[in-house]
Amino acid sequence: MCSAAESQAWMLCPQCDLMVKLPDVPQGSRASCPRCHTVLTTNWPEPRKRPTGYALAALFMLLLANLFPFITMKVAGLSSQISLLQIPKVMVSEDYSSLATLFLAFVQAIPGLCMVTIILLVNRIKMPVSLRLGLARILFQLRSWGMAEIFMAGVLVSFVKLMAYGDIGLETSFWPWCLFCLLQLRAFQCVDRRWL
Repeated sequence: MCSAAESQAWMLCPQCDLMVKLPDVPQGSRASCPRCHTVLTTNWPEPRKRPTGYALAALFMLLLANLFPFITMKVAGLSSQISLLQIPKVMVSEDYSSLATLFLAFVQAIPGLCMVTIILLVNRIKMPVSLRLGLARILFQLRSWGMAEIFMAGVLVSFVKLMAYGDIGLETSFWPWCLFCLLQLRAFQCVDRRWL
C-alpha cells in the first residue's frame, strides 16, 4: 500500500487517462501530461488572487450586462430593443412563465451564485467547516448547471436565422455578457479543490 506522500505524487490525466507521476513544480510553472499535453497541475504565485479576480470581474460584467440594452432588431422600418432583464418579462407576457423562471435560474442566478461561492471559499472567509463543505459541494454540483454560455450560443444561432428578416444590432450589454461568459469559465478553471 502506498503512503500518503507517494499517492499525492501520481495523478490520472483527465483527458487521456494516463497515470502520470507529478514532478516537483517550481513556482510559476505547470506540469502537463506527456501524451496529450493537458495541464495537470500548476504552481502559481499567490494562487488565490487569480480565481478571486476572475470571479469579481465576472460579477461586474454580469451587472453591466443587465443594466443596458442587449440587442436591437430593425424590421420593415420598425425598431425593437431588448435587455437581459426584459427577456423573462416578455416570456411571462407570452405565457411562458416556467421558461422565464428557468432562464433566470440557469442563465443568471446559478452562474452568479457560483462566482460568489468561489470568492467566499477561495479567500478563506471565516465560516463553520460544515458550511464551507456544503458550499464546496454546491459549487461543484452547480457549476455544470450554469447555462450562460449555452444561452450565448443560442443567441448567436438566432442571429443567423433573424438576419434574413431584418437588421440585428449588438447593443452595449452584449459585450459585457460575452466577457461574463469567458470570465466565469476562467474562474472555474482556476479553482483548485485543495483550497476549499
